[in-house]
Amino acid sequence: MASFKIKKAKREKIYVKIALMAPSGGGKTYSSLRLATGMAQEIEKETGKKAKILLANTEQKRGYYYANEFDYDIVDIDAPHEPEKYVDLIDYAVQEGYDILILDSSSHEWEGKGGCLEIHQKAGGQYQHWKSVTPRHNKFINAIADSPIHIIATMRGKDQYEMVKDDKGKASVQKLGVGAKQRDGFEYEFSCTFLLDQKTNTAEAQKDNTHLFDHEGAKLLTEGDGVRIMQWANSGEGYTPVVRNENPETEASGDLDTLKKQITAKIEELGGQKNAEVVKYFRSHQNYNMIEDVDTLKNYYEEVSKIPTINK
Repeated sequence: MASFKIKKAKREKIYVKIALMAPSGGGKTYSSLRLATGMAQEIEKETGKKAKILLANTEQKRGYYYANEFDYDIVDIDAPHEPEKYVDLIDYAVQEGYDILILDSSSHEWEGKGGCLEIHQKAGGQYQHWKSVTPRHNKFINAIADSPIHIIATMRGKDQYEMVKDDKGKASVQKLGVGAKQRDGFEYEFSCTFLLDQKTNTAEAQKDNTHLFDHEGAKLLTEGDGVRIMQWANSGEGYTPVVRNENPETEASGDLDTLKKQITAKIEELGGQKNAEVVKYFRSHQNYNMIEDVDTLKNYYEEVSKIPTINK
């Protein structure tokens, strides 16, 4: 039976994660720089140390447009946009002492050249091929959520158009951003998620754990909002690092039935009887369905996970 450790809940300091979604021209880059600048000002006020901002630019030269208005460093992220590149970038920003990282835009990790959608298509494009892509994408999500750095991620909005009329009755087509060009639900991984309007560049909170923007409606994001977000983030005491299993694909659960299902899935992933190494392994080992010891099954799973996948 599992054991649980109960303790009194205590508010800790938080490394905030902010998402900005908008169709092209919605002001994602500019708004993220305004927020980051305000956040940096508050960090410097609290610590006495100048805060550093790094903008990861995937949008051609757009990340350079505002270099005369804001103080930030920039790094160009070119294709291929595989998830591991973004995980490495986040780790690098932490190691180099940056306080705030802007991912502009994170949509490339999903739909860009070499991103998750292309990886899935090259793997075969079928539903079952997601099992080799999803863990890689999840590592990117975890890197954002767990990293000891403030992150602002912009996302391209899914385009939708509607016919609108002005106060004189003149009709025009308006481009809307509906959701994000990322895996469904990605935007809910953040402390705050804003949807920006293409025409006005105003932002409306779609999710807000800070409760700072609950009743403010659509507004232009400013440095002042960045200051408020940082004051909220720093309102706790201390910080407990998040520790996750570094190799979730090769670590098994502790339930017998679940372990056996994981071994079965791993065998299928490796190619089953088409994989000579798999066949060789099972000829020299006990049938795992007959094993009733958790530790033995865990070792079994770990050994099977080391077998190379065949080229299909």
